[in-house]
Amino acid sequence: VSCRIVQAMQLIAALAVGVSAGCSSALDCSLNGDCVGGACECTAQWQGAACDTMRFKPVEDVQGYGMKVNVTSWGGGVLYDGDKYHLYVAVMTNDCPLQYWGQNSRVEHAVADSPTGPYTFADVAINVWSHNPAPVALADGRFAIFHIGTGVNGPDGGHNCTAGQFVEAETPADMGSVIHVAEAAGGPWQPLKTTLPSCNNPAPWVHSNGTIFIVCGNSLLSAEDPAGPYRSVTTFTHSGGPTGTYEDPYLYIDSRGFHLLYHVYNYDDRQTCTNATVSAHAFSEDGFTWTMGAVQPYTTQIARTDGSTVTVSTRERPKIFFDKSGQMTHLLNAVCSRSECPEDHPCVDCKLQAWDYTLVAPFETARRSVVV
Repeated sequence: VSCRIVQAMQLIAALAVGVSAGCSSALDCSLNGDCVGGACECTAQWQGAACDTMRFKPVEDVQGYGMKVNVTSWGGGVLYDGDKYHLYVAVMTNDCPLQYWGQNSRVEHAVADSPTGPYTFADVAINVWSHNPAPVALADGRFAIFHIGTGVNGPDGGHNCTAGQFVEAETPADMGSVIHVAEAAGGPWQPLKTTLPSCNNPAPWVHSNGTIFIVCGNSLLSAEDPAGPYRSVTTFTHSGGPTGTYEDPYLYIDSRGFHLLYHVYNYDDRQTCTNATVSAHAFSEDGFTWTMGAVQPYTTQIARTDGSTVTVSTRERPKIFFDKSGQMTHLLNAVCSRSECPEDHPCVDCKLQAWDYTLVAPFETARRSVVV
């Protein structure tokens, strides 16, 4: 009897810290935990039977960038210089909605004393046309922003959507991948000539050894300098993950291996967007052989401290902020404020006409306590 009591107590303790049964290695824990005695022990930011869903702290209110009327922002990333948090975020010029992203997007620089903000506009980092900024700290002490578009127009280029006036502006002919570099996290930013292939929504990560890895489409590339040359590491598929179309990769590397977050959308998700598909997670121990997680790591639901829930129709452009110790502390997403969409619009497409903003959601960073 005493043996059974001990076993029961061990099971209760295991469940309390996010442990599941049936693993043989960290791969069975989605590389988000360790396999100990045949059970997964998840890191603080992950939970579930295979450590495959993220844990978030509730927020007091929606927080991030683009919380003002007529300001449409669509995702970005944060750099920390030891004093301020520097957000680089895609913003539509001239009061335009997201439907004009291909002509009106620029990269704005905003600063805050906390990763969650409030962020204050500082300057235009990269002119129109530029989009989906992915800032990183390089091994040589410089900083780089990988993005799409070239930033060759003025800071206020694109359509003029003020007071219902839509003035067609010249669209840059070159919408390929570009890298801007700076000596400081706050800029100023200068364009860098690079051999990086044309890449829609590049996803860079700087390894602790200085090597730059970048996901470009369904390929993983590497280089020792952002200028290149870039080498092919591997290609991968999305077999086994949530059903839908995959885009917006975000790459990061931790002590267990390589990870990829994706935005995933399914045109069958319509009207009520509570259960809409928005995310996926892939992982690899060596960067060559990849496994897709079967479930979404996060959803359209954002919990608030008052017990209510905010539902967004889509949650795209994932980026993670890591603190100076290397711990992931916040997830950034581009989100659409609508929780429901017209029947003729799938959940992923409400963003083109609705109020969109950049959400910063804090992770749980403390392990669950053991209850015995």
